[in-house]
Amino acid sequence: MGSYGRAIMTGYICRLCSEQKKKVIHLYSYKSRSLHLLEKIKLLPITVDKYDNLPKTICEGCIERLEMQYNLVQKIRKSNIIQRSHRIYHSNGRCPIECPLHGISDASWSTESDSTGDD
Repeated sequence: MGSYGRAIMTGYICRLCSEQKKKVIHLYSYKSRSLHLLEKIKLLPITVDKYDNLPKTICEGCIERLEMQYNLVQKIRKSNIIQRSHRIYHSNGRCPIECPLHGISDASWSTESDSTGDD
């Protein structure tokens, strides 16, 4: 495979894990654009500049982990929106039909206190 220096020049070093890999995707390729990798990398505490001196490739393992993280963040954002709108609909402690969580029978969503007296 050659030296570490050559691996960096030819794109075999992953930008995220810094491991030398045989199979990588270039961050500015069509495949990367179709996977929205640069958009997903923005969730990480790093910056990627097209003209910096760092590797411009990402390995398959990091792509899978990045995808899982991105999906988790999207799910959290969606859940937060649902929960906030759920609270807006409850002026009298009841869940109206318009509420996105109407019909869910989880006591933790209720704004009313437990009236069973089983404290």
